[in-house]
Amino acid sequence: MKLSKSTLAIAMFLSSGSVMAAGPLITTDGANPQPYKWDTSAGSIPVYVDGGEAFTFDYDGSVFLSIERANEITQFAFDQWNSVETSTFEANIAGTIEEQVGIADVTGANAAQIYTVENGYGFYVLYDTDGSILEDFFGVPKSAVLGIAFPEWADENGNITEATAVLNGWNVYVQDTEGNQVAGVFTHEFGHALNLSHSQTNGQLAYLSWPGAPLYPGVAGCDVESIHDFEYPADWGGNPADPDIIETMFPYIRHDGAGGVSQSTVNVLDDRVSISNLYPTAEYKSQFGSIEGTLRLKDGQTEYSGINIIARNVNDPLFDAVSAQSGNLTQGKVGPDGSFKINGLTPGQNYVLYTEEIFQGGYPTRQTPLVSVAEYWNEAEGSNPAVDNACDFTPILAEAGKAKQADLTFNGYHDGIEFRPIVNAYLTDLAKNGRSSMGVINGIGFTWDENKGFNILPDYISASSGKMNRNGKKLLVNSDLDGNGISAPAIWTSANGAMSLGDFTGNTCGGSGMEGTQAASAWDIDDAGNTVVGLAYKDVNNNGYCTEYGEGELVPFIWTPKAGMHELDTRDVNWDKYSWVRAHSISGNGDVVLGSADGWEAVAWVNEGRMINLYDEVGATESHASSYDGKMVALATEQGNTLLWDHTKKGDAAFTDIGGLTWCEDIPFLWWGQDLCELESPEWVQSTFGAVPASPFDMTDDGSVIIARAGDFWAGFVGAIYIDTIGWMPLTEFFGKQGVMEAENAYMNNPLSISGSGSEMVGGIAGVHMSYHVNMDQVYVCENGQSVKTGFPKGLINKVKSGAEFGRCEHID
Repeated sequence: MKLSKSTLAIAMFLSSGSVMAAGPLITTDGANPQPYKWDTSAGSIPVYVDGGEAFTFDYDGSVFLSIERANEITQFAFDQWNSVETSTFEANIAGTIEEQVGIADVTGANAAQIYTVENGYGFYVLYDTDGSILEDFFGVPKSAVLGIAFPEWADENGNITEATAVLNGWNVYVQDTEGNQVAGVFTHEFGHALNLSHSQTNGQLAYLSWPGAPLYPGVAGCDVESIHDFEYPADWGGNPADPDIIETMFPYIRHDGAGGVSQSTVNVLDDRVSISNLYPTAEYKSQFGSIEGTLRLKDGQTEYSGINIIARNVNDPLFDAVSAQSGNLTQGKVGPDGSFKINGLTPGQNYVLYTEEIFQGGYPTRQTPLVSVAEYWNEAEGSNPAVDNACDFTPILAEAGKAKQADLTFNGYHDGIEFRPIVNAYLTDLAKNGRSSMGVINGIGFTWDENKGFNILPDYISASSGKMNRNGKKLLVNSDLDGNGISAPAIWTSANGAMSLGDFTGNTCGGSGMEGTQAASAWDIDDAGNTVVGLAYKDVNNNGYCTEYGEGELVPFIWTPKAGMHELDTRDVNWDKYSWVRAHSISGNGDVVLGSADGWEAVAWVNEGRMINLYDEVGATESHASSYDGKMVALATEQGNTLLWDHTKKGDAAFTDIGGLTWCEDIPFLWWGQDLCELESPEWVQSTFGAVPASPFDMTDDGSVIIARAGDFWAGFVGAIYIDTIGWMPLTEFFGKQGVMEAENAYMNNPLSISGSGSEMVGGIAGVHMSYHVNMDQVYVCENGQSVKTGFPKGLINKVKSGAEFGRCEHID
């Protein structure tokens, strides 16, 4: 039977943009999935190789790597798997594809004759000299994909009968004159053809770790030394890895040097265990030790799949190490599965066991984020972070023929702040009542409710900014109601659908972007859902164009039911200087509208009056967040500090400086992977770069809590929060002092919206379609040495005023 699932899985992996193709571990369906495998009892499996004029041509058209050399590398790669003593697998070149099916040279033009038919028992190795099989048959770039391999046919008993591997001969480096570096691709892809999945044990250390972003052969922060990219210079402060530690089945290869050579050999225990698990000798399991267990969420009941579990020998942590993904044997086919089993451990040796997130590559079991801190297993394993220290470990003694039990439970408190990942989507707004959210994914709008879950909006709606009124009943969107390809702002309700708000061009022209052409774009809606603001296009010259800079054609609008859409005041705008002016935010009561001129000058309108240029007044560069009554507006400034503006006051009295974060004290200043706070000094960084820039995005009704993104492109971004009486702190500190284990690895650097009361917040990671919903109705303070729960934010503010310290006592440094 045809294993069509493998082709689908390959296509999914290739679309992820990784540099190598995945041949995922394929299992049977049903309640007890089993991996497909070759029947090794029949002896050596035949390998049939491609022909042609060369595997790789040089730039001048001469042969760079011959077919004969490619055949030598093919046999070398299979011999790596053949030589594993604890495995019964063996495969050897038995002939050519031409002898089997009559095709002398497989190319993109005739590849379908191989892939769409059953060719006979064995491995079929295709040499893609010009990359045409990859590009013309698979539709992937030859410059990025080095090979694709997978089992293609199997019998009714789950035995693989045919597998195919295509190897990219076009993508070989000029210095690889013998093919010893690209050989790593051969050995890796043949592993997929054996039906081996990807693995992550040491490869992440040797390829993905740098001093500024270190990875560890253990749990970070637990007295274990980081190991860095094997090519990172030691005299630059690195601890470069030995490339020999890289497992062949790591989902990335650097085939221009030692990495490719290393991955061409099956010398690392992780690879040897992988093939032995699938094709074991009779003695294999009785000769070695095992560790098995189940990973569960902090409730102690719900199993959790997709997390890497690693066992490392305390005396040989790199070469004697094996990993397994939780739930890797069922691949999500039977529901939540946190089970794992690690075999092949050396008897008499002690191992540490710990959790780790998968960093890169395609896996048959979907990778999932760590929803807590990474931690070691210990004999007092539990979920209470105050008791179960992530760094505490109990060595596990491996015994031949025995499986030691080691269940793991994520750490996390059952009260206080609730932090939950939503989806791989982008939440853009939280209703001010805190009960529902709105967002977009690939331009498609949706709503999310904690009780009702997701609701996809109609396809005629684009929610580029995704906003909702206070009760979440009215959604601000753009909609192409007449189907002419040009959308305009609309208010959508579940009862009445989309109600167009109009535009200034008669829906005849507009600006183009990711959401298509828009005659006007909606940006914000007031709490009652009766006032909308945004950006509109005008055809000032009546020439059919409405995006001409310097003509005043990109203008701010406001819409109300009575007055309809009309332009906000721009009488003082010098259109020779400015390209556009936009309105993008409105106070809850609709009195104050905030906006921007050309993206770097903050502007505002009060009760639709004359435009106020806040940049000219105090150097304000951004204005998004306001209190319900509009009397507190958070302004980002050129100096980096945040000002609160009260439009009812005059002169300097209208502005209050509430400061901001400080480089080196609140967050490090990372520059090309190095912390300048340590390399130079905090004083030098602060005097050179000033305050940490911040973009306040939202605030509570009374302005007592403000959320922002702080930092910059070069030094990186962090989420930040301002709390009256307490001041600014990074969200990492906010969650850390509250003991929110789930946020430890979330990197929520882009908080976007907060409820009117401050009890809920949504946000995510800048540039990534990943969002989080945070319920912070209850937080903790440390009062008289005891952790005391109180309401947020009012209860917290009152407690701090009375002398309590922010955070749980157990988590305050």
